[in-house]
Amino acid sequence: MLVALAVLAACAPCPAAPGEADSGKPDLVFRFALQPDPANKAWEAANLMKQELERRSNGKIKILFYDSGVLGAERQILETCYLGVIEMVQCTSSVYTTLDPRFSMLDLPYIFLNEEHHQRVMNGPVGQRLLDGLRRHRLQGIGFYTCGSRNMFISGSKRPIHKPEDLAGLKIRVMESPVMIQSLRRFGASATPLSASELYTALKTGVVDGAENNPQVFVSARYTDSCKFYSKTRHFANQHAVAVNLKWFESLKPEYRTLIQQVARDIVPEYNRRWDAAVEEAMEEMVRRGVKINDVSDEDIELFQEKVRPIYDEFASQGEMPELVRLVREEWERMKREKETPERADGGEAHR
Repeated sequence: MLVALAVLAACAPCPAAPGEADSGKPDLVFRFALQPDPANKAWEAANLMKQELERRSNGKIKILFYDSGVLGAERQILETCYLGVIEMVQCTSSVYTTLDPRFSMLDLPYIFLNEEHHQRVMNGPVGQRLLDGLRRHRLQGIGFYTCGSRNMFISGSKRPIHKPEDLAGLKIRVMESPVMIQSLRRFGASATPLSASELYTALKTGVVDGAENNPQVFVSARYTDSCKFYSKTRHFANQHAVAVNLKWFESLKPEYRTLIQQVARDIVPEYNRRWDAAVEEAMEEMVRRGVKINDVSDEDIELFQEKVRPIYDEFASQGEMPELVRLVREEWERMKREKETPERADGGEAHR
């Protein structure tokens, strides 16, 4: 934290003097921090945000970009944002649970039933409700950016995962999230919380037998060196959220507040395109590296879901959580109804 503060003190943005904006100098300079580096395609959300804000403001906005964790781990940079030391931050949604427990809803196993469902919830009223709830904590959330699903990857000396019983006796690294730890235990694994920085060595030395993450992270972090089985269990969803310091945001000119919020929405399709391309490339690279990939059937996914049903009673029965879970499920039912209803043209009869 002290290192981060020293770096920021040396690079603190200064407001433009009267008339400077007209002379070609930026009118608004602010700092944006995140932990991912360019190899992790979640980085593209912040990259697109920076590019589009600077372009669409015609140079009136300049963003000082601190990626690759140069200002510390995610909890540190989130803290510097709500304290007002930096103005904008991108973190995984799990980190926001340290401020707002409602974000733990996003860690529930199988809360989203496919990627379309995931996208619709995150970019709809439920996502906005979570983002706006950060105002209680001196932040304003401005956007969610999904990162697909987390899947199991297992050491080449072990076995692929098809059903929950395949996890019996395996030590699986998990994020330091109570929901995730309990979920892995209910699947039958020995859940082993470790930081991401320790995982590569833990896999190489056999401290853990496997872990779970999306394809892009699995490949970019070279976990393929130890793990030769990748099983598409789709048990957790991944997403990042971008937030700004609330006091700073409310001090901005209205046109800048509007532009930041508009850009946060507008970059979603291009971000999704880049993410999907990176996942496709990662799957191909897995094959080149000798990883065996297996889909898990819908019938077997139901076995995993059954194992973790008690998690909802344990972690989603207090406060606003039951209502949020209900709204997520209602969105799934709405999607199904839309797919079952034939399209109608000009308000007339349904196409046949």
